[in-house]
Amino acid sequence: MSKKLKTLPMVTREQEAKESCGTKGCGTGACAGGFGIKAGSEKSVVYRNILVYLLIGIVMLLTAYITLNIITSILN
Repeated sequence: MSKKLKTLPMVTREQEAKESCGTKGCGTGACAGGFGIKAGSEKSVVYRNILVYLLIGIVMLLTAYITLNIITSILN
C-alpha cells in the first residue's frame, strides 16, 4: 500500500431555505394536515376525506375476512 494518499475534492451542499413537504410528518406543520385535511378546509372536504378513509378501511377488512374464509375452506 502506498504511503501517499490522494485527496478527493468534496462537494459542499448549501442548505435550502425552504424544506420540501415530504421531509416533515403530519404533526410538524407539513403541507397537509393529518389524513390530508389542511387547516381551513371546507366541511364538505373534511367529511369526504374521512368517508373515503372509512370506506377504504371497510373494504380492506372485508377483503381480509373473505380471503381468510376462502383459505380456511380450501384447507379443510
